[in-house]
Amino acid sequence: MAITNEYQIALWAVGIILAANMLAMGLFVIYAKLPESKTKEAIRNIIFELDRFVDDMENADKRRVAIQQINEVLGWRKLIIPSALIGWIIDTEVATIRKMQKATNTPNLHGEE
Repeated sequence: MAITNEYQIALWAVGIILAANMLAMGLFVIYAKLPESKTKEAIRNIIFELDRFVDDMENADKRRVAIQQINEVLGWRKLIIPSALIGWIIDTEVATIRKMQKATNTPNLHGEE
């Protein structure tokens, strides 16, 4: 049975999202466990950017623009994915990152600066 290009791209996308979530959770756990150090500061900077992304995607206008940009990129590859599905993926990622912050007692770093 041959795997179609669209199916293969979908599998890659799911794999990338899962790997990114595992990496993010690892960073949150390491950040919570490490004493103050240069490594903790580097991880804090990464978490800061994740938090900025989440804050942006909680803003309806920025979320709409992100969905539109994703559709434009996928349209170039002639892949049609419903905006609702892209929005659902973004919402899921936002919720996942917020749960990671809560599970590791990581503060809202974006609000600190």
